[in-house]
Amino acid sequence: MLARFVTLMAVALMLFAGSAMADTEGMATAHVYVNVVPNVSVGVLTPNVDLFTIQTGLICGQIIFRIDANSEQVCLAVGPTYLYKGDDPTDPIVDPILVSVEDGALIEPTDANPLAGGSPFADYMFAYNYNGFLGWQSEFICFESSQPGYFSQDVYVTVWWNQDDPEKPQGEYSGFVTLWATIGQI
Repeated sequence: MLARFVTLMAVALMLFAGSAMADTEGMATAHVYVNVVPNVSVGVLTPNVDLFTIQTGLICGQIIFRIDANSEQVCLAVGPTYLYKGDDPTDPIVDPILVSVEDGALIEPTDANPLAGGSPFADYMFAYNYNGFLGWQSEFICFESSQPGYFSQDVYVTVWWNQDDPEKPQGEYSGFVTLWATIGQI
């Protein structure tokens, strides 16, 4: 008798332990989760910038970029190329107009400041090549946005070139300016 009772109890426990009960309707719920990772996008608001005319001296160019990130801290670096006559970096005869390396690049977000009281002037650190156009890449400067939880704003970048050759052949000289953005401190 005891053996029969133990067998019936074992069968009952197997039927009800961890099994679904069939009925005319039912439901189950699962807990789900996702981690949103940091992200940043970079766009340019002024894709063609007229640097006007010059004989000799410093040439100043200001380019407006757009940064959108889901982080309050974004680190930025700038890379201007030399300006080449006829947009041709392979011309071996006419020297390009060089980046004014000693002036650095000025990076000015509309609603952010450099961390730890830093300067918005970035020093040039590395030689840079954009599709055959040679130039310089600056150091990264990290900025803290005044926006709550994100960094979505225009960024004004000012760079300088030095046209120091009084006999430079006349004509149009052109190049590129790149802005890099990364999330977090470098």
